[in-house]
Amino acid sequence: MAFAHLPAVLHRVQPLADRFAAAGHSLYLVGGIVRDLWLDREPGPDIDLDLTTDALPEQIKAIVAPAADALWLQGERFGTVGARIGDHAYEITTHRAEIYRDDSRKPEVTFSTAIDEDLSRRDFTVNAMAVEVVPAELVDPFGGAADLAAKVLRTPLDVDISFTDDPLRMLRAARFAAGYGLIPDPAVVDAMSRLRERLDIVSTERIRDELDKLLGLPTPSVGLMLLAEAGLLPRFAPELDDPPRFAAVDALARDPD
Repeated sequence: MAFAHLPAVLHRVQPLADRFAAAGHSLYLVGGIVRDLWLDREPGPDIDLDLTTDALPEQIKAIVAPAADALWLQGERFGTVGARIGDHAYEITTHRAEIYRDDSRKPEVTFSTAIDEDLSRRDFTVNAMAVEVVPAELVDPFGGAADLAAKVLRTPLDVDISFTDDPLRMLRAARFAAGYGLIPDPAVVDAMSRLRERLDIVSTERIRDELDKLLGLPTPSVGLMLLAEAGLLPRFAPELDDPPRFAAVDALARDPD
């Protein structure tokens, strides 16, 4: 993949990257933007960019503040500093490692200096890629690019660890299967079935939001079938647990009026 749209995104981020480099810190594009750039999807001009760095939050503020028109510090204790520079918004987060308690999907955050450790906590390998801005290099320790090419959905860490830590990832697996045509690894489907009771620690609002995203896709039936196969639908949407009707859900999604 040639990353045809990457130069334009890097040009937008370059002034920030120069400031971080001058302060002795690295800066990486991370998250869905990297996945979509690899898939040659052109980002919209107003898209917010997620970035990660080895700088600590106080250092991020000191680096960004002189160039920023506004700062948002609500997420600072979790390592995230938001900034608006001109017409563009950025979220810059210190590399993180996370520890989850059994009764909560809210992690205890610790900071890290290693990009690989930060990427390991992502939900799926296809989202566990980063692009270092200077130099422009792909960082892909878990084979996300190869998985995108092979249309495979896997987790960076052992799937039991990933889904136990954050059970909402089981619903996101359905959304990524439907939205990107990814085939879940058999271990992913098995873990979804075995760990489905973990969804009980996830709030109804978060489940509803994730389900709404799935139902808003052109072919939600792909994700619904995965959730039905793993036995998840009866836990939060029993009214949808009817595979023969999934085609009708697709028709409704394509023609909501």
